[in-house]
Amino acid sequence: MGLFSWLFGNPKRATTRDVVWLTDAARVQGAIRAINAHLAANRSVLVLAHFPDALAAVGEQIIDAGLPHGTIPSDLTPAVALELAKGSPQVLLGLVRNLEPTESALPESTEVSSLPVLVLERHPLRKHDDRVMRFAEGLGRKAVVEFHVSMTDPLMALFAGEWVSNMLRALGMKESDAIDSRMVTRRIEAAQAKVAKTIHTDNDANSAQEWTERNQTGN
Repeated sequence: MGLFSWLFGNPKRATTRDVVWLTDAARVQGAIRAINAHLAANRSVLVLAHFPDALAAVGEQIIDAGLPHGTIPSDLTPAVALELAKGSPQVLLGLVRNLEPTESALPESTEVSSLPVLVLERHPLRKHDDRVMRFAEGLGRKAVVEFHVSMTDPLMALFAGEWVSNMLRALGMKESDAIDSRMVTRRIEAAQAKVAKTIHTDNDANSAQEWTERNQTGN
């Protein structure tokens, strides 16, 4: 361990940002634009979702547009993901539950990550987002995880109701616009902490809305 690491702790190998859209439809289109930008830059992109419905919504758009794509295998490790990303750029689609994060820390000499990660939603429970971050840390230095969030998500409703969307529209925000702010990220994390204190089950579901309904009732 170097002197600066001993003094200040090891720097994060993966960084995160939240891109917030007004609606689900705007989120899908925004994610597609981000995916196209990665492909145009000649790099593959790992596109993940916590729930099947979100993955299907974007997957349909990718198929309709004829974009090169593949499905990640279960128990996907960072090493296998990087291998899949070699060659012609493509979209790697999958669910967060199929990730297998690396347990051991990467050496200081590890190359910069060549595989960006785009997640189509935040999970109501922080531990599932943390799984993505642990996975990204195994992709190399300076890995980037980009979460795309809709103002209509159940998690967002905990601190940003419909009145916020109406206010943003009144201020001139369009469907094609997005909010990218560390303050929003902090509010999302606070909302996840609130969920963790009030919901004590974690049953699988097809969407965030269904997950919230199932686990609120404990069914």
